Amino acid sequence: MKLKVLLIIGVALTTLFTSCNNDEVELIGNWEQKSWYDGYARAEGSSFAINNFGYFGMGHDDDGNLSDFWKYDPSSNSWTPAESFPGTARAYNVSVSNGKKGYVGLGYDGENDLADFWEYDPANNSWKQIADFPGGSRRYATAFAIGNDIYVGTGTTDNDKQYNNDFYKYDGSNWSQIKSLPGNKRRKANSTGFNGKGYVVSGSRSSTILNDIWEYDPTSDNWTEKTKIDNEETGNTAIPRQNAVLFGSDGRLFITTGSQGTTTTTTTYEWDPSTDEWTERTSFEGSIREGAGCFVINDKGYVVGGRSGASYKDDTYMFEPNAERDSAD
Repeated sequence: MKLKVLLIIGVALTTLFTSCNNDEVELIGNWEQKSWYDGYARAEGSSFAINNFGYFGMGHDDDGNLSDFWKYDPSSNSWTPAESFPGTARAYNVSVSNGKKGYVGLGYDGENDLADFWEYDPANNSWKQIADFPGGSRRYATAFAIGNDIYVGTGTTDNDKQYNNDFYKYDGSNWSQIKSLPGNKRRKANSTGFNGKGYVVSGSRSSTILNDIWEYDPTSDNWTEKTKIDNEETGNTAIPRQNAVLFGSDGRLFITTGSQGTTTTTTTYEWDPSTDEWTERTSFEGSIREGAGCFVINDKGYVVGGRSGASYKDDTYMFEPNAERDSAD
């Protein structure tokens, strides 16, 4: 009789623990495929959002660099042509918006690293060249916006021989140097401006994927390192990556897609700045990729294009952070 009782208790405990574990790994966040992007499939392009419209273009495909640019309207779920980029066609550049204008600069034209910068005005659908980036020519840099200002830094020069950690601010009229990122010099870092701060996450140095996250406060011109993103208690070894999509929504940051060195991923993680902790969310439901475009409209993140090896993408996916995963998926 004692043996039977123990067996029953054992089964009950196993069921209880299994149920708890299932609750703990339940993932939140829903991906929905939207309209196919109308241009050529591509990666390493330019993307930003202005006035509830998304913009994406440039980059490269199998045949070389591209200059066309496109506008996405979420209300009609449709893409329409915007004014093509008038500068040198390029990839591996930075792109960012302060909510009023879009900015594109730096990159690689297939032969040379570039230092020029351009401003896109959605009101008249036009581009104009602004002052060159004062840090000099480079590729694989990163950028974010805080208020009306944009911030640009890191990346490599001289065919990836020199890594950088300097940063510069453009206030709409002039460039000025700010405090350099204290962490490792890097390329292909993931960054975004969010809630009055700037964030730089991961990236790579040579063949090493970096595991840090930095917060920039423009009022003090100071960087603060947060808990390492592969910390066993607050992170996960699957989070560090380069050339990924990073965006802010509903008080949190989300990172998805990207390269982890030898592998490309679809995993999605959320970082809560109030707790400095990471939580896994529903994985990106398109195919694996890196070098995708990204913009945020009404707290929804959009992922556009990218590549997996030599396979270029022209699809668009929307992520709703607080939605439960669609049961039909």
